Amino acid sequence: MITFSMDESGYTGYDLLHKEQKFQGASSILINHDDASRLIKEYFPKLQADELKYSSLKRRDSNRKPLFELQKHLLSNYPCITCVGDKRFLLILMFIDYAVEPFYYDSGINLYEDGGNFSMASMVYYVGPAYYGSAFD
Repeated sequence: MITFSMDESGYTGYDLLHKEQKFQGASSILINHDDASRLIKEYFPKLQADELKYSSLKRRDSNRKPLFELQKHLLSNYPCITCVGDKRFLLILMFIDYAVEPFYYDSGINLYEDGGNFSMASMVYYVGPAYYGSAFD
């Protein structure tokens, strides 16, 4: 069985519009446990933990180069993907999907055709602050 390892960053629970965490990201990599353990030992030989925690590693300047080198190695040798999303835009898009799209569907209009839902969300995302001012925040 193929197993992907995945982790996220920027999750703020129910506070989806947290002012200091505007983005959420998720990364996934196809790597087996033995390779992951070997690479951790190779790039961070003094580390006692079984997994890497960026929040801990970033505290030491001496970890920057090994982190960068490990990332280069992983991106060159293993299938990886990262997705980053603006949480405000995603919430607007979800609102359109659940609250607006059914009206269009009942009217015989496919809002998803040609990315209409994304166009509408983009318009609200960029025009909303000018129209609603601080109430949009």
